[in-house]
Amino acid sequence: MKSTVFVLGFALLIFACEPSKKESSEESESTEAVEQSADPKLVKLWETDTVMTTCESVLFDGEGSRLFVSNINGQPQEKNGAGFISILNLDGSVKELKWATGLNAPKGMGIFDGHLYVTDIDRIVAIDLETGEIAKEFTPEKAEFLNDITTSESAIFISDMSLGLIHKIENGELSTVAEGVEGINGLLSKGDHLMTLDAKGLRAYDLSNNKFEMVNDSVTGGDGLTMLNDETYIASRWQGEIYHVAGNKAHLLLDTKAEESQTADIGLNPEKMIVYVPTFFKNKVVAYQLEK
Repeated sequence: MKSTVFVLGFALLIFACEPSKKESSEESESTEAVEQSADPKLVKLWETDTVMTTCESVLFDGEGSRLFVSNINGQPQEKNGAGFISILNLDGSVKELKWATGLNAPKGMGIFDGHLYVTDIDRIVAIDLETGEIAKEFTPEKAEFLNDITTSESAIFISDMSLGLIHKIENGELSTVAEGVEGINGLLSKGDHLMTLDAKGLRAYDLSNNKFEMVNDSVTGGDGLTMLNDETYIASRWQGEIYHVAGNKAHLLLDTKAEESQTADIGLNPEKMIVYVPTFFKNKVVAYQLEK
């Protein structure tokens, strides 16, 4: 429709037709410009100093009015015991740099039943929210690169990107709920479904019948996944891209590849629409306001 309007408008300009049709063409162009300007965007609010050592994930804790940040502090698969979890205030100031320590390349995080669950290469640790001490540990029979975590009302779900597995912890028991999920990384619990970011894009995994349904095939190989509402998501690619995803449309919100600033497992304050970005090798967290 827009291309037809453009062709007609062009022809009318050439042949100097009546003013009323020119005005119609101008109104169409104006409407199109408004539509383009209405695209959502990210506006930078603050950034931390470079004290977040190889920060991989940010988790917004609304109840505690704080941000948890996982710091690999080494290589992504290095068991050096140097990994740690930081706590930031919501203005980006550091509340406690090394709140939980002794970890091995910690990545994804989720809060469940008074504990912060964290992936730690080939194990999942549950850290007591009051003390910062590891209270529980879960080790899957098969595990190589445990990555993201999401929580539902009754369970914790964990992705293994190397093995293409999705694990579940429920009632203190560890099990595997999906296999052969190529490139699985980002997870998000949504009712009786798991939203997944994998090699094929954004998909919905029905936990009742173990079947996948494609939602968006644009953001393939994604990393962090958050949800604005039932139909709208914010997703990141590690290399430096963040997308606003609605249905099968994906709008690029942020591109920091040229600065070699990564956008790993992002966090979100859904009420204030603030996106928190761990920049990995840039060693800082950056907060952006989502404006629509």
